[in-house]
Amino acid sequence: MGGVTNAEVARWAATQQLAIVLQATDGYFDLGGDLHGRPWRLECGPAARGYVRGLELRGRADMDADTDAAVMVLNRALLESLEGLAYEAITDTLQTTVNADLPEEIRWLAMYEEVSWPGLPASFRQHFAVVAEHAETAQRWVQAPLVSQLLDIAESEDVDQDRAQSPVLLMLVRGKVYLRMEHTRRTLAEVAYATHALLVAAQSAMQHVAPMPAQMSSEAPEPSVEGAAGQGAVHDAPPPGNDAPGQTRASSEAA
Repeated sequence: MGGVTNAEVARWAATQQLAIVLQATDGYFDLGGDLHGRPWRLECGPAARGYVRGLELRGRADMDADTDAAVMVLNRALLESLEGLAYEAITDTLQTTVNADLPEEIRWLAMYEEVSWPGLPASFRQHFAVVAEHAETAQRWVQAPLVSQLLDIAESEDVDQDRAQSPVLLMLVRGKVYLRMEHTRRTLAEVAYATHALLVAAQSAMQHVAPMPAQMSSEAPEPSVEGAAGQGAVHDAPPPGNDAPGQTRASSEAA
């Protein structure tokens, strides 16, 4: 299948003042930068989750947010898919507890409730679900800029049914923001959307979900995530290009 080339992604990254490392395979790349001195990284490579088809855009931003925060935002189609997987995993083995080997996003659906609050737009709730340990924490993170960014891909004029239904997931956990998104149409617009979604989510976490004053600095272990272009590079290794510009772009997107 064709799609955006590495050369096209590199030209776009240059206009955004982002660091980029191109892989040998066309369509595989790593983007990196920093947001107010905090590193972030987005990579494109083979899917590391069974619910993502083909290529996956996945990112991490180390924002030193509240390490007790546990919030997940995902589109409705993915929610239904993961709920089915969670149900099968529990009933097939007659378990009374959640299997620790399941991906974290699936375990959360058995542990936490979908939450909402006054002011969360109906259009957002139509397309996305927010799952969290505490609704108040979710409300602090999922504010207007993030809502608007997520709705861009769900409601933009050029979005077809496949793109609207394909997986989009954001998690705030262990003080970090994680993103997973299926690279369905292999377009530069999808790369830009994933980058901006990660940065807007990271900006909101930094501004609105800061650690509590008495919170200890130690963190829980990093999640075990299957590798992509490399072995778990986004989730298990420090992002490259920490000195790359990109702070101004992210700030303007989140303003």
